[in-house]
Amino acid sequence: MAHELDITAGQVSFADSRSDAWHRLGQSVGHTMSARDALDAAHLAGWNVRKMPIQVPHQPAPLAVPDFFATVRTNPIHGGVDVLGVVGSKYEPVQNEASCDLLDALVDESGAHFETAGALRGGRETFVTMKLPNSMVFDGHDGSQDRTEFYLAALNSHDGSSAFRFLITPVRIVCANTQRAAIGSAKASFAIRHTGGARASINEARSALKLTWRYIDAFEAEAAKLYAAPMDTEQVRHFADTLLQVDQAGTAATARHRRERAGGIVRLWTSSPTITPIAGTRWAAYNAVTEYLDHIVPVRGARTAGDASAARALRGISASGSTGSLKAEAFHMLQTL
Repeated sequence: MAHELDITAGQVSFADSRSDAWHRLGQSVGHTMSARDALDAAHLAGWNVRKMPIQVPHQPAPLAVPDFFATVRTNPIHGGVDVLGVVGSKYEPVQNEASCDLLDALVDESGAHFETAGALRGGRETFVTMKLPNSMVFDGHDGSQDRTEFYLAALNSHDGSSAFRFLITPVRIVCANTQRAAIGSAKASFAIRHTGGARASINEARSALKLTWRYIDAFEAEAAKLYAAPMDTEQVRHFADTLLQVDQAGTAATARHRRERAGGIVRLWTSSPTITPIAGTRWAAYNAVTEYLDHIVPVRGARTAGDASAARALRGISASGSTGSLKAEAFHMLQTL
């Protein structure tokens, strides 16, 4: 499925502290979660991720593959063994419980609370998001307020594909769109590697948390500059065409496709009720881009509207991808116009 949530025997490894889950999959807990709540509700507890030797079938006895191991878990639903990936001899699994112990320490220090948790791609990746107490508020032109909240996402992999990572994800509440801005030297993500000398530690997490506050301060300063800079519809149209490289399209079909998407951004700029409070600014142009990418752009491989909605939501906690890159490029362009 397009959302890639881990599903076993109809049980979805996803939990949301709110009662209005992204996509009606998994468990809507309906209250603030602790680390233990998140583990249990999202079926992340008791995996016992471990390394097992890899062997090649051979007669009269199988041959061991040197220096490589399979990572496996105990499936939380049926108790069987799932193969997650292949890793080297220095790799050490970080259990989901250890991740949440780490996050509990951050909750105590930051005032954050657990919002969502889940597993992706057959258990190969897990995520936990925490809502930070910070928020950014601009007074809208119509008397309303434009509010952006900040989240800390903790991402782990059990297949050797990536380190244990923290990612800062600003979310603009009026349309729940995630921001992916490139803010100069302020880091938006931090990694702790799966090796014996670099286990996920409280001290490393605290260092990441300090960098989180630095990123939030930088984001607020740059967003305020965009909010203070006026922009008209013709400028937005040129900005959208440039962002999507309409004039660089190699074929007429590609140009038409890109022009349609650029037009979608301009339509949000002119008619979206979520843009109205900040209309006529570069901040509005940036949020027209993020709203389009998070809520409207087609999702390849999505079979249903729910799949597409889930895939877009999960992109908000992904550390990479074309959507995130396009958001960062939009932010950079609007800073330098």
